[in-house]
Amino acid sequence: MNTDVSMYSYFASGTAHLSRANRTISFYGRELTLGEVMSDIDGFAARLVEAGVGKGDNVIVCLGNIPDAVIAFYAINKIGAIANLVHPLVTADRLAATAKKMRSKAAVLFDEFYCGYDGWEELGVKTFIASAADYLPRALAPLYRLAKRRTTAPCRDKESFREAVARGKNIGISAAPVPITGEDIAIYMHSGGTTGSPKSVELSNRAFNALAHNLLALIGGKPVDDRDAMLMVLPLFHNFGLGVCMHTSLSAGGKIVLMPKFDAKGACRLCRSAGVTFICGVPNMYGKMLDSGAFGNDIMRRLKYCYCGGDRLSDSIRRKFEDLAARVGNPIKLFEGYGLTEAGICCVNMNGRERVGSIGKPVENTYFEAFGDDGVPVPRGSEGELCISTDMAMTRYYDDPEATAKVFFDYGGKKWIRTGDIGRLDEDGFVYFVDRKKRMIKISGHNVFPQEIENVVNKAAGVKRCCAVETAVDGKVGVRLYIQKDGDASDKDVEKAAREAIAAKLLKYSMPREIVFLDKLPLTQIGKVDYRQLEETR
Repeated sequence: MNTDVSMYSYFASGTAHLSRANRTISFYGRELTLGEVMSDIDGFAARLVEAGVGKGDNVIVCLGNIPDAVIAFYAINKIGAIANLVHPLVTADRLAATAKKMRSKAAVLFDEFYCGYDGWEELGVKTFIASAADYLPRALAPLYRLAKRRTTAPCRDKESFREAVARGKNIGISAAPVPITGEDIAIYMHSGGTTGSPKSVELSNRAFNALAHNLLALIGGKPVDDRDAMLMVLPLFHNFGLGVCMHTSLSAGGKIVLMPKFDAKGACRLCRSAGVTFICGVPNMYGKMLDSGAFGNDIMRRLKYCYCGGDRLSDSIRRKFEDLAARVGNPIKLFEGYGLTEAGICCVNMNGRERVGSIGKPVENTYFEAFGDDGVPVPRGSEGELCISTDMAMTRYYDDPEATAKVFFDYGGKKWIRTGDIGRLDEDGFVYFVDRKKRMIKISGHNVFPQEIENVVNKAAGVKRCCAVETAVDGKVGVRLYIQKDGDASDKDVEKAAREAIAAKLLKYSMPREIVFLDKLPLTQIGKVDYRQLEETR
């Protein structure tokens, strides 16, 4: 399909051959058809036009994985506006600051959180209130509203999302797609940045359409319809969630199964009831589902593709998944990939092109090199900063030309983007991730990578997960290792196993000066160990 169009047009073109009765969104038993979804997109798009939103304006979408978020996103995109995707757990101050700085024209906010947004009305941003009840089955919606009646009370006199959709269908305002090219900005997505400091990333229609095209090419362009379903736990404001789970799946004609808040047994129930055939997630999510006791043979038999990103996939999780698959006769594997907000999902292992320890080969129209500090690619097998040339790259950082200039550079006739990650390529083009560049610890002139330490220790007996950070003892830089145990082994035995594993696999500079045991390591919203929080305690 043509990627030089709006994301809405790409989605509409990809599903044009399907019946309007094709099931498109599944939400706790409610199945929305393609016809319903397209009709509601048209309705909300018309309401936005009536509210004065036009091409280039930005509309905040501060929602979890509910149907309103998907419909609002494509409606915003259809009229050439920009979806400003904000984490739904953001503080009131941060939300207000984002709206002011980015001059947001409208917002779609979640009813349960709206009562916490003190002073929001003073901003003058046209606001629509979305609710999980909007698209729940008829039997469940009243129960939800009853359970949440106190927290949602401040929203009762506000225009609801459903009211806005209905009004848009009746006002007679045309919301025909405006002229939009692939280069027009579609999304503002908020990221840690390749340098580790918060940034707002501008992403074009082409970037996400190319992502969908590239990933569909990986599975050989095989036909997809509503017999295929993608479990969408990863959030809309995350590149993996928006680009892979939502836009790629819907544009291919599949169904997405929305889950606003992850819990392992609930996710397994949805896989079973909605007939999930595809899963994209992070390692912690797969680990919890496999350990829950609810990930049964019937779920595994149905699965066709499962991908993992966002963090390193441990051998133990991979083995559990693939052992279960083997027991039911499913040849499926859990494949690891790599991506970032600034450059999409750009590297993945696949059947017939995989290598242990690698994050895979680049997807179509995407190139990797490891560059040295001199700005020249290092030899194959040597470590350097991973840089990418791809049609999925961001356009720029919002209102930050200096940061944009630092991350982009030209070499060999291509435009490259720095990832801020250290890695290497082998002779066959497989890519290996080592660690974040900013996490690298310099000890006695040697580069020590916390991720390498973690990879080794996570395989040691008695270790559930660990995190290595920089520390200083008596003025000497070293490594502090935090460990969360798995089982009843003593701290002494687990520390011995960890140190032996490091001594056998890594240089002596990687040996921790101290090991600290915690009942639980802090995790980020998507289940990664929050190393920044642990760094602050050093």
